[in-house]
Amino acid sequence: MKRIVILGGGVGGVIAARELSRRLRGRSEITLIDKEARHHFPPSYPWLAMGWREPAQLWRPLSDLRAPGVKIRQETVLAIDPKARAVTTSEGSLAYDFLLMALGAELQPSAIEGLGAIAHHTYDLESAVRLRDALREFRGGRVLVGVSRLPFKCPAAPYEMALLMDHEFRRRGIRDRVDFSFFTPEPHPVPAAGAAIGKEVEGLLVARGIEFHAKREIDHVEPEGRTVHFKAGAAETFDLLVAVPPHSTSAAVRTSDLAKDGPWVPVDPYTMRTAYDDIYAVGDVTKIPTPAGHVPFLPKAGVFAHGQATVAARNIAAAILGETGARWDGHGVCFLEVGGGKAGMVRGNFYGGEGPAVRMRGPGRISHLGKVMLERRWLRRHFR
Repeated sequence: MKRIVILGGGVGGVIAARELSRRLRGRSEITLIDKEARHHFPPSYPWLAMGWREPAQLWRPLSDLRAPGVKIRQETVLAIDPKARAVTTSEGSLAYDFLLMALGAELQPSAIEGLGAIAHHTYDLESAVRLRDALREFRGGRVLVGVSRLPFKCPAAPYEMALLMDHEFRRRGIRDRVDFSFFTPEPHPVPAAGAAIGKEVEGLLVARGIEFHAKREIDHVEPEGRTVHFKAGAAETFDLLVAVPPHSTSAAVRTSDLAKDGPWVPVDPYTMRTAYDDIYAVGDVTKIPTPAGHVPFLPKAGVFAHGQATVAARNIAAAILGETGARWDGHGVCFLEVGGGKAGMVRGNFYGGEGPAVRMRGPGRISHLGKVMLERRWLRRHFR
């Protein structure tokens, strides 16, 4: 019986476990390892920060995963040895015949001097709660929202957060007391979707009186003086700073033979196979060149992790069962909440032609309801 080990219990790990369970039906030993006992739903963290959700609504125990025959182990991955075909965890060593890596990205706010001491973000549940509390106390002043470093997961999330904050300030009647700016190292918003959609997203900010500054990267933050210093020499003071922290991978990934030329794991864009035939990687942990080359690498997003995990799991099952494998096509969809029960939606093929074949639907109630239904279906469908 083949031994399959899945590292990570986020979107990619959950989808892979369910797909392998369904296809192999007890014909392999499948183990999922995650350092946390809970699976979280990060797309709703901005709603949590707005006070529209409670923390308990956004997680489920991994032990409740609907994946018959999959063993769940709460352990920390310490090392990966592709040559020995073994994973070392906080509880010992585990051998595998196939490995599927879905370890995601790790947040590293300390990588920028002063950032972690004062900046808020919504990239984990606890931080979203802290931002919620800070917003409840906020009465006006200078607000900076932005991106500290590239790459980062969920390309629309910081723009969504800025728009939701603007909506909330208006609802509370304090928007006229807020000076609001957005900064990013990107050339324009969501560059993987193309310049035209980037212009549309920028227009949503500008229409709400939010200044937009592209190609602006943080050098360091001065917490005592509440000042952000940018690499180009500019500096901005703030009363409230919301910044996506730098992303990297875990030490186990960075020190393995799988990560080359940086912390991320290169994979085949279509099969998700790494340099090793028995190892696949999906989601945020990967580095995937875009076939069209319009941006160097595919962005990190849950919708991509979902599709990639399905394909990787099918390819592992096909190798075991002697069947034909699968290929990922680069399709994805992303919601952009703007407040007031409305959302925009970006959908298309990010691998398409000479650039992304992607379109954006302007803000409306239908897309917002789509996001609500995604949240409900995800937790109910995948967990008991």
